[in-house]
Amino acid sequence: MDIKHNLIIKASAATICDAVSTKDGIQGWWSKDCTVGEKEGEKSILKFNKEGNIVEMGFETLKLEPKKKVVWECIENANPAWLQTKISTEISETSEGCTVVFTHGGFDEKWKGHEAFEMTKGGWDHFVQSLVSYCENGAGQPW
Repeated sequence: MDIKHNLIIKASAATICDAVSTKDGIQGWWSKDCTVGEKEGEKSILKFNKEGNIVEMGFETLKLEPKKKVVWECIENANPAWLQTKISTEISETSEGCTVVFTHGGFDEKWKGHEAFEMTKGGWDHFVQSLVSYCENGAGQPW
């Protein structure tokens, strides 16, 4: 199962790529507290404060094609539905900015309808809008 968002972002491909692959970018729209491996094979840790509890997520950068594609694999998460899933951002420049296909994919079918998956879908509804806002206006809504 995949969660997919087709976006139009009025920003350069470089801006969008940096937003999803650098510490400054991730802090701008997703996680205020993170360390980000900015090269293929490097690891990232994102921390979120959920009602006073710190939740950590670990990722490995599988692919980094500047201005085109970034793929992260989840390697650590308290939500078991996330493990071994991939977050992919595919960027294509247009005359008006970029089209972006943002996908969190590879969920096992057993999670369909479960809170672990449904919460993830709702979370991405917030964060993809935060990504668009960050790329277009320089201000997202990270947690």
